[in-house]
Parts: sequence; C-alpha cells; structure tokens
Amino acid sequence: MICYNLGTFAFFILAATVVMLAAFELFDALGRAGRKPMMVFGLLCVLAMLLAAYQQRPALIAVVIAAALNGAFILALRPNRGRSPMSDVAWTVLGVAWIGGGGAGAVSILVFEPEGMLLLIGFVAVTALGDTGAYLVGTNIGNHKLAPSISPVKSWEGFAGGLVSSLVAGALLSGILFDLHLPDGLAIGAICGLLGPVGDLVESMAKREVGVKDSGRILPGHGGFLDRLDAIIFCAPGVYLYLHFIVG
Repeated sequence: MICYNLGTFAFFILAATVVMLAAFELFDALGRAGRKPMMVFGLLCVLAMLLAAYQQRPALIAVVIAAALNGAFILALRPNRGRSPMSDVAWTVLGVAWIGGGGAGAVSILVFEPEGMLLLIGFVAVTALGDTGAYLVGTNIGNHKLAPSISPVKSWEGFAGGLVSSLVAGALLSGILFDLHLPDGLAIGAICGLLGPVGDLVESMAKREVGVKDSGRILPGHGGFLDRLDAIIFCAPGVYLYLHFIVG
C-alpha cells in the first residue's frame, strides 16, 4: 500500500508538472501576442485546482475558479495593465478553467479507488490510440473536412477512424482492469472518441485567435505540451464523471 501511494504521488507530480507547463505555454503565447494575462496568478490557480483534486475536495475547485475570476479582475486594475484588460481577465480565467479543470479531471481519475493509477494510464492510452487512429485514417482516406476554418487537415473520415480506435482501446482496457466491465470500457472509449477531436479543435481555435503556430516553445518542432495534452484535458472531466456516477 505504501508503494502504491508513493506511485500515485509520483504520478501526481508528473501530471501537475505537464499541466502547469501547458498552462504556462498558453499564457506565454498570449504574452507573445501582445496581451497581458495574469500568468503567475493563473498558474497558482491551476496548481490549486490540481491539489484540490488530489485531496478529493471537488468543492474547492469551484472556489478556485471563483477566486481566479475575482483575483484576475483585481489584477486588471493594476498600472500598465495593457490595452485590453477585460480580454486579459477572460483569457486568464479561461486558461485556469480549461487547462486546470482538465488537469483536475485527470488527477481525479488518478485518485479514483481502487485502480486509479491504472485507470489514468489506460485513459491516456485510449485517448492516444484514438488520436492515432484518426491520424492514420484521415491522412489516407480523409476527403470531407471536419472544420476547415479551424483545422484544414481534420476530416470526418479521420473522426470516424478515431472513434472506432477509441472504442476498441476502451474494450481492451476493460479486459485489463478487473473493476471495469466491457460496457464501461466502451463508454470511456466513446467519451474519448467523441470529445478528443473537439479538444484538438478547441486548442487549434485558441492558437488561431492568439496568432501562433505552436502553443509552446519548450518542445521546439513538437508543438508544445498543450498540443500533446489538448485531447486529454478535454476528455478527462467527462471520463471522471462517468467513473464517479456510473462505475462508482
């Protein structure tokens, strides 16, 4: 049990690190675009959301979001606040709720009893396999564009391929975890297959509005941490809610 708890804590540190880096990339991209989000404050709020999820205190997540909104408004009154303080407030709170909320969903899966660590690893694998299936199908037979004004490379064929891949991966996940039955695995696969592409498109939409090609500069040539996490953070809250209310 001690080794398992240490493993869970280590996974939390890893998850918190990559989520914080993804949030930093968003705020940094906004800064490069001439905006002035409340970066340090926003990152502290993201960390607070992750800690609340790790301590299994979901009510505190709502408190953190409310505090992020009020705090961002207060900081927007500071001198040298920039030419669009209300937009900076909106982007700061959006970053906290979007990336911090998705990260909190993933951490909530991690601490879900009794197989949270395996569930989180399996969930990430299902999301990744769905994304891989979408890419392979889309690049080979994708002709009908899914959202050309946001991401010209995504297609309905790729979406279907990703959904099928996610369902298959979810079914395999249910065969590995004792406490997860086949309908539950298929449901998790469906959540990832349906919401994963939306997460990709949301991140692409944000980059287009900010005016950057890559979300971050930490992984040059690889898009950034947010590019790697966009589907995961979008799917994680839905998967956790399913586990909490249906699997129990």
